[in-house]
Amino acid sequence: MSEQPASRLKYVNWLLIFLIVAINGYILLSPLLPQLELWRRKQQVEAVSGLPYKTDLESDTNNNRRDVPEDNRVVIPKIALDEHIWQGSSPKLLNKGVWARPSTSTPPEGSNTVLTGHRFTYDGPATFYSLDKVVKGDKIVLYWQGKEYDYTVTETKVVPPEAIEIEKATKDKQLTVYTCTPLWSAKNRLVVIAKLDEKRTP
Repeated sequence: MSEQPASRLKYVNWLLIFLIVAINGYILLSPLLPQLELWRRKQQVEAVSGLPYKTDLESDTNNNRRDVPEDNRVVIPKIALDEHIWQGSSPKLLNKGVWARPSTSTPPEGSNTVLTGHRFTYDGPATFYSLDKVVKGDKIVLYWQGKEYDYTVTETKVVPPEAIEIEKATKDKQLTVYTCTPLWSAKNRLVVIAKLDEKRTP
């Protein structure tokens, strides 16, 4: 009779050890998963020069590109990012991906369109994990209400969280994208500013 409880106890011990190893493994490996995801996305979009949809940025002779999306999307070829843009007043939308700040403009209106997203979280998408790799001169494409808006990055900077001026209206047709920095911290904000390519304005 004593052997059966001992056997059960041994089974429970092994189960607990497995759970501890699995949880610790997840905690240690999770920060690396976005890098693997970036590599995978780059392999997928390599055949279409980083632009998955038909684009005005270049003469499109590549039949692999898909039609312009019907939903609002942001595409950053440098980091192989192609994400739906969520609209609404709830900050919880950040947990879904890219959130268009409700107090700012939209591409058709001009002024300052502001997008934000998480850099890294354990319980949500690491949408802008690689935003630090975007530099001056890189392209950002917004597909908004079936039209294409092409932007060129003009500035990247790091500001404190209280620098709310990054969301203020601007005279120029501008796109502001920001996320937390440094990686795995909410100490500051990494800001990417891009100007609309006027020659390609819809």
